Amino acid sequence: MYNKKTYHSSPRKKTVFIKVPLLLTMMMLFLSILCIFVYDCLIAMPYFETKDIHVSGNKVLSKTHILECTHLTPSENIIDINISNIHQQLMRESWIASAHVFRTFPNLLTIEINEKMPLATLLFQEPLIIDTQGRVIKKQASSDPQNLPVVTGISYADLSPDNAPLSQKMILIIRVLTEKKQALGLPQNMNISHVHIDTHFGITVWLNQAENEMEILLGTDNFKKKFYRLRKILSFFQYHNKHKQIEYIDINSLDRIIVRPLENHNSDGKEV
Repeated sequence: MYNKKTYHSSPRKKTVFIKVPLLLTMMMLFLSILCIFVYDCLIAMPYFETKDIHVSGNKVLSKTHILECTHLTPSENIIDINISNIHQQLMRESWIASAHVFRTFPNLLTIEINEKMPLATLLFQEPLIIDTQGRVIKKQASSDPQNLPVVTGISYADLSPDNAPLSQKMILIIRVLTEKKQALGLPQNMNISHVHIDTHFGITVWLNQAENEMEILLGTDNFKKKFYRLRKILSFFQYHNKHKQIEYIDINSLDRIIVRPLENHNSDGKEV
C-alpha cells in the first residue's frame, strides 16, 4: 500500500554540475605557464651553454665552413638550438648528401654529414663537378678538389635532373671511371687525367705519368676486360723499363691491340 509519510521522508539528492571544460583549460594554462618558466630558467643556465661542436664525415668541406652554414656558435644554449633548422641549412649545401644532428647533454652538439663523392670535372665554360651517380654537384670553385679527371665531349643536353635517367654518354663515363678503380694492379703513379667521349670512337682516356701522358682508346664496352689487358701490357713494359716511352695504346678491340711509342724513341715511327 502506498505510504505517503514514508515517501515524503526520503529527500531527493541534489545533482552538482562541475564545469569540466573550464577546469581542464585552467589546468592546461597553468602547466603551459610552468613549462615556459622552466624553459626560460634552463636556457639561462650557463651549465647548458654549448662547449664543443663535433663535426665528422667531412672531407671536402671544412668544419669552419659547416659552422658558417649553420650560423652556430659555441656559446649558444644547447637546449635552445633548433635541430631541425640546422639540418635544413646543412642540406642546402651542395656537397652534403645527408646530415644528422643531435645533442649530448649538457653541452656537446654533434654534426654527422655524408658528403657526395666527386668523380670528375665536366669541362664547360664554367666547369661542373659530378658525383659517382652522374649528377652535377656544383660549379667548380678554387676551394673545390682540383685533381679530378677532366671530361670533354659532353654537352649540357647530356646532363640529367636528379630524378631523370642518365644519358648514354654519362653512363659510359661513370662506367669507365669506376671500373678503372676496380682494376687492381695498375701502376700507382698512373691515374686518369682526361676522359673524352666521342659518338663514333667511344671513350678515350689519358693516363698521367711523371713526364708525359699516355693516350688510350677504349671504345664503348668491356671496360673491365680492357683495363685488365691494359694492366698486363703496362706491367710488361714496366718490367723492361719502357712504359715511359709509350704514347698511344689502341685497345678498342681485344683481338688487335696497337701500341705506339713516342716519336723520339722510335725513329722509324712504326706502330707495335
